[in-house]
Amino acid sequence: MSRVKGVIDPHAHDEDEMFIGWRGSPMVDRRFLLAALPLGLALGAGGAYIVASNLSDPGPGAWMTGDTHSVTGYLSNDPHPLIRVPDANAPFGVRTYLVFAEQKCTSALMLDGVTARPITASGVLIERRARRALEVPIFLDKWLRDADLPTDAAVANPIPEPLGEAILSGQIMDSKCFFGVMRPARGRTHKACASLCIRGGVPPSFWVRASDGREAVLLMTDANGGPLSDTILPLVAEPVRAAGRLVRVGDLLQFRADAAAFERL
Repeated sequence: MSRVKGVIDPHAHDEDEMFIGWRGSPMVDRRFLLAALPLGLALGAGGAYIVASNLSDPGPGAWMTGDTHSVTGYLSNDPHPLIRVPDANAPFGVRTYLVFAEQKCTSALMLDGVTARPITASGVLIERRARRALEVPIFLDKWLRDADLPTDAAVANPIPEPLGEAILSGQIMDSKCFFGVMRPARGRTHKACASLCIRGGVPPSFWVRASDGREAVLLMTDANGGPLSDTILPLVAEPVRAAGRLVRVGDLLQFRADAAAFERL
């Protein structure tokens, strides 16, 4: 019987070419797999090494839950809860502590309208390299008291210094976890946690890396220097790009761009 194109000859038994589910693998497939397996393992191991060698060290973050830390400075809620502390050894003579509430409830601190109030605050210190934050209880009387500080407008209300326009690519993270509560605290595996923190009032940070490998972490605001809207949440922990302005306020660098300016890469 001659073979018709497109029709398998039922009388043919070419076990090397024909695959039958309930029979063993054809010899040609076994030969291919035996030859390809070592190559596949080598390529996989090589790819994993290349990826791992290009990941940056998350850095020495610390969440000092066993101790209570006190700072005295000027409390403000512009654009997020923070304390500016006079420090001659810090850049520009000021050390800024972001203020986070316990859990994911920073917006519950009820600090609207607070600007340059001299205070002493007590809480759990969170730090990563030069960045610092204080985790405090939700109830103000448990962590906040007035302090007697001389007027120092340069520290209490530093004048924003425009540094120019910039188009930056990077990743949006929540400052609390990135500063030291989680290590590491970026990437899509952290998306749900970061989104909840930002929704709860934790300021978002923009982690960017320059072409020469240098990293920068910028406090994010809207184009006018205010808090970003929740429309930024779908882009958290995703590779994104935006055009905005770099502004230095005290010792903090801000990236000012509205949520609509960000696009997923």
